[in-house]
Amino acid sequence: MGYLLTKLLPLFVYPLGLAILFSLAGTIAALRGHRGRAVTSILLGVFILWGSSTNIVSTFVINALEQDYPPVPVEKMPKADAIVVLGGFTNATGSGTRLIELNDAVDRLFHGMRLYRAGKAPRVILVGGAAEGRSPEANAMADLLSEFAVPRDKMLLENQSRNTRENGVNAVKIMQKNTIKKILLVTSAYHMRRAKGVFEKLGIDVVPAATDYQVAEPDPSILDWLPDADALGLTTLGIKEYLGWWVYWFRGWVD
Repeated sequence: MGYLLTKLLPLFVYPLGLAILFSLAGTIAALRGHRGRAVTSILLGVFILWGSSTNIVSTFVINALEQDYPPVPVEKMPKADAIVVLGGFTNATGSGTRLIELNDAVDRLFHGMRLYRAGKAPRVILVGGAAEGRSPEANAMADLLSEFAVPRDKMLLENQSRNTRENGVNAVKIMQKNTIKKILLVTSAYHMRRAKGVFEKLGIDVVPAATDYQVAEPDPSILDWLPDADALGLTTLGIKEYLGWWVYWFRGWVD
């Protein structure tokens, strides 16, 4: 239940959820004859939805998260005891088959593979559990890496975690058993601050190996003020990450 609540409650502070809430409030106010309140609430809902659906806003929100972790060529990355790849890029097919559906964040897996092939670490730790009733993501990650000729005996799997905090806690247990102290942490650039903070709080020496960048260098255009579904998704993603950071900071999981 707690896991479910952490996924559901934030929906009410995401742009789409807020826009719906204000629109509902405006509708109720109109039905009760409060015309001024109705207009104000509905306009607020429209403004929130429109603003968060523009590339101007989404680029600002995501760039603020990514700018501290610019891309680093693989050959310039230092060596470490292990490469830690965080999941979040496989989708359930619902077909009952072993097919693996991937989303945009699959860059994480490919970047981890590139680092391994470049000899940056002798082992790869694959981190990712599953929601109830689904197969662990780490298992799917291992299957994919095997297809790209990464030896199974070089992989360590953490397949119980369901969020970034659990990613760190469970992965560190594996590291302690295998005398791993320094890692190359692979995750999406927008997610790196929180993920890096979790592992460092647990006493791990972390070298960020960011990938999966969502925005390029800002280049404003008049078209960026037009609403766009992808921009709304990015704004929501950024807000979700900020909320996650604040919650983790409040609970003492990051510094």
